[in-house]
Amino acid sequence: MKSLKAPLAALCLALTGLFGLSGCAVLVIGAAVGTAVYLEGDLESQLATDIYGAVNATNLAAADLNLTPVSRTGDANEALLIATDPEGRKVSVKLKPSGARVTQVSIRVGSGGNEGASRRILSAIEKRVRN
Repeated sequence: MKSLKAPLAALCLALTGLFGLSGCAVLVIGAAVGTAVYLEGDLESQLATDIYGAVNATNLAAADLNLTPVSRTGDANEALLIATDPEGRKVSVKLKPSGARVTQVSIRVGSGGNEGASRRILSAIEKRVRN
């Protein structure tokens, strides 16, 4: 059986050439669970849990990071946590199921986004999903 590495590399190269370095190519390449993509101020990733586990992990991570909740809304189709971080920035964490045991997560810190802070929040959520 032939290795798929060369055809996959060629496909990625072709997509990058076709779309340049636009968000479309990045999203196609970064679609696997656990891969985070930072695009236009939002950090997008997927969690290997249902929405209820994602909400629980997000609430625990928010407490771990000293985020002060402003509002929590949600149901089985979507959940949203709005909070402020210790620096006074608005934090938004959106959760949406994308499969039986997969939840899409979108994190934005501040009005224009902050990649480092968003990645720290995602890391804390992922840690709570695994525990």
